[in-house]
Amino acid sequence: MKARLIIIGIILSLATIVFVAKLIKIQVIGGKTYHTDRTQKQQYKEAKYGRVLDRNGEVLWDKLLVNGESEQEKWKEIYYHKHLEGLSAILKGVTESKIKELRGGKSIDITTIRPGRGAPVDKIERVPMVQGKDIYLSVDLRIQEIVENVVKEYVPKFGAAGASVLVMDPRTGQVLAITSFNPEKKRYEDILYSFEPGSIFKPITAVIALENGVDPNKRINTENGKWKVTKNENEKIIKDTHAEKSCNMQEAMVYSSNIAFGKYVVEEIGYEKFFFGVMNFAIGEMSRDFPLKISHKGFKRVTEPRTQAAQGFGQSLDITSLDAATAFSSIANGGILYNPKLILEHGKNFAATERDSVRRVISTTENTRLLRDMLKGVVDSGGTAENVKSQYAFFEFAGKTGTAQIIDSTGKYKSGTYNSSFIGFERASDPHFVCLVTMYHTKNAGATVAGPVFQKIMEQIYLHPNLSPAAFAREYAPADSLCSDVTFIGHTKSAALDKANGMRCNIRFDDESRNGAVVAQTIKKDTTGEYLELSLREHQRNTERMPNVIGLTLKDALGMLEHVNVIYDGVGKVYMQSPEPGEHVGRKSGVHIKLKEYI
Repeated sequence: MKARLIIIGIILSLATIVFVAKLIKIQVIGGKTYHTDRTQKQQYKEAKYGRVLDRNGEVLWDKLLVNGESEQEKWKEIYYHKHLEGLSAILKGVTESKIKELRGGKSIDITTIRPGRGAPVDKIERVPMVQGKDIYLSVDLRIQEIVENVVKEYVPKFGAAGASVLVMDPRTGQVLAITSFNPEKKRYEDILYSFEPGSIFKPITAVIALENGVDPNKRINTENGKWKVTKNENEKIIKDTHAEKSCNMQEAMVYSSNIAFGKYVVEEIGYEKFFFGVMNFAIGEMSRDFPLKISHKGFKRVTEPRTQAAQGFGQSLDITSLDAATAFSSIANGGILYNPKLILEHGKNFAATERDSVRRVISTTENTRLLRDMLKGVVDSGGTAENVKSQYAFFEFAGKTGTAQIIDSTGKYKSGTYNSSFIGFERASDPHFVCLVTMYHTKNAGATVAGPVFQKIMEQIYLHPNLSPAAFAREYAPADSLCSDVTFIGHTKSAALDKANGMRCNIRFDDESRNGAVVAQTIKKDTTGEYLELSLREHQRNTERMPNVIGLTLKDALGMLEHVNVIYDGVGKVYMQSPEPGEHVGRKSGVHIKLKEYI
């Protein structure tokens, strides 16, 4: 009996030891692995992206969830204006930059699983989801469209490899339209490259000279168009296209004298003051917080006198389009340097006023006036850009040409091929827009190939019914003008009348008894002379009948079809629609329209 009890005690002791050993193995040795691999599961869920809109609330880009099944979420990017290649490239850069508000933040859930079973015990949200927010760009889609259409027209016309354009509001530093073209890759990109500006840099040198007390009336010896900075026989001669004995600052700007602006640096200002004057414009620094990528060689101090002189007229240095536009805007706005702005931090309601000033770079109103007069002289008769003068007497352009030689693979300037530019503003007395145009790899000067692009863009902006400042329209449009370059398309009858009265345009309607929106305008003539006839079409969204949208732009067609679901193909104007005009279309019916250019 006693032996049996001993055996049972031994067996129980061994069982206890085995049980405790297994428990220790589970709880201590394997506890960590068991806990993470078998009892908990971490799940991620992507947040909805915000949208990208222009300054007026027009949606430019969105990212939508196509397949919402767990572990297989797929997102599709939507570019709503794909025909604008420059805009699409810029949007790509914006959406790929680190903008937390747009991307939002994914949630992280921890699910605890009962050992040996699939049923969850509980679910904890470790990191809450943050939905993406809409962001507004300072870009105006209407101006962007004008810019890209003009570029497409003039690049093949002038045989250029491509063109980049930047339009800025000088009163805020906001970018209103922007394209960035890479002539080597022959495509638009989301990166801004620096370039040697050539003569469009001369106004900056002029600002620095005036701010350092240089007398603008002092005559500079321009050596009859040929100048050696030093007595070195091997030094390359600096030449002027207009060979003159001397000139003052106004004449130096009008005739674009390399010699005069080189002498301003090495003889009148002194290189140290010139260097710090350029740095005062934050060349190369303005783009630090800009959402797009910047490839910038920058402005560097040089020691060789000939190179110092060359920097005064825009050689041996590199700037970006942002540098040039912001510096030029300070001349247009009265002397304030603003940070360039592409994203409106405070949204659509602040689009007209949001700005971020850096400092005052032109100290007096008199210096601003002098600079504006100089730049106006460039476009007046006898100036290097006299061909940029508008056919409309009420336009008053001011600006500067630039014809920069291209440095080849050997580091030397290539002969006969240029990056040709024009930078300027409209209405020198009250500028609203600064525009920089660069035509790449051309055979002609900036005035010849870039100037006309600037002119066309500025005229189309000012003659656009929704972009032209009302004060300009009333003051400068001649009485009883034909106004054939002004578009009334898309305006209601009352809006067309208001615009015509403000610009004193001679218009008539094809049917005075009809209301609706303007869908066509035609020059007509009778015994009283020429007039502009506007054709109206009724807005039929409440009639459940398909309107006739043939010949309309996409924007105007969508305005008349906002009560139905529209599928569209192509760009340009509508040439086909289904259903046919007059057919029944209920709310949310499907409508298909096709567009093409030049119909």
